[in-house]
Amino acid sequence: SCEVFSKLVGSMGKDVLYVGDHIFGDIIKSKKQKAWRTMLIVPELNHELKVFHDKRDLFNTLETLDTTISELLRSFDMTSSHGPEAVSKIKQKIQQCTHELDMNFGLLGSLFRTGSRQTHFASQVSRFADIYASTVVNLVYYPFFYFFRAVPQLMPHESTVDPEEPMHFKSWGDEELQSNSTDRHRSTLYQTFKNTPRY
Repeated sequence: SCEVFSKLVGSMGKDVLYVGDHIFGDIIKSKKQKAWRTMLIVPELNHELKVFHDKRDLFNTLETLDTTISELLRSFDMTSSHGPEAVSKIKQKIQQCTHELDMNFGLLGSLFRTGSRQTHFASQVSRFADIYASTVVNLVYYPFFYFFRAVPQLMPHESTVDPEEPMHFKSWGDEELQSNSTDRHRSTLYQTFKNTPRY
């Protein structure tokens, strides 16, 4: 049992790296119940990486389409010259590209993503597994004192802010705002997107 193991090795909690190949039975339970560090073994990872390498152009195309549709949606307002049909065309291209990518992973598609979106399995891996690899043998290449760190990721609200654009925000306590509340150039919310109308 976990208690016996902890007593034998004299370590508890984050001192232990638990290695397993089952996301629920091994990783989630040991993380939640014992607060152990966890390593998930995903044998399919080698194939995932091979497809990602071989079909990099498809991933790039999908990324470009996602960026295009995002910028198009951000620019929509009452004066937009392009309508919903422009978005529909891009969505259709995204579906075609996603299907082509999925077929390269096999009948069931990728274990980690469908198009540019993560699968439920991928989100569980990100949330509960401290590290993951195709085999435990990969640890041989690192010293015992090595500290693995994830690449820092932006929160959704941080990723929408353009560092080149000035921020527009005022607090409700601002006397200037209270004295001129009808001024449409002032805003109580920061501007997250380029060309977003401010009210």
